[in-house]
Amino acid sequence: MGKRRFHALEFSLGMLLGMAVGAVIAILLAPLPGAEIRGRIADRAQGIKTTATDLIDHARHGIETAASQVEKIAGLQEKKLRRKLSEIKSQLEEYQLNEV
Repeated sequence: MGKRRFHALEFSLGMLLGMAVGAVIAILLAPLPGAEIRGRIADRAQGIKTTATDLIDHARHGIETAASQVEKIAGLQEKKLRRKLSEIKSQLEEYQLNEV
């Protein structure tokens, strides 16, 4: 007989169930009162939220800076291209005038 393989969904559900059971046992066996534990959890959650917000703001600023630099580079490249096209157009016009 072939061995049965676990699928990702079964594994994920088992992991979530294990985490939930572990959290309940940890709260029941904790040496501190429930209110104090909930307060600590709330404080840590607030700290995580603040850190995440700071990281998002930092990333947003970095993306805006990078976008600004790309726009400057693209603008410079566009000016160079326009200048080069203008030179080529002038040379073509000279060539056509000389040809007549």
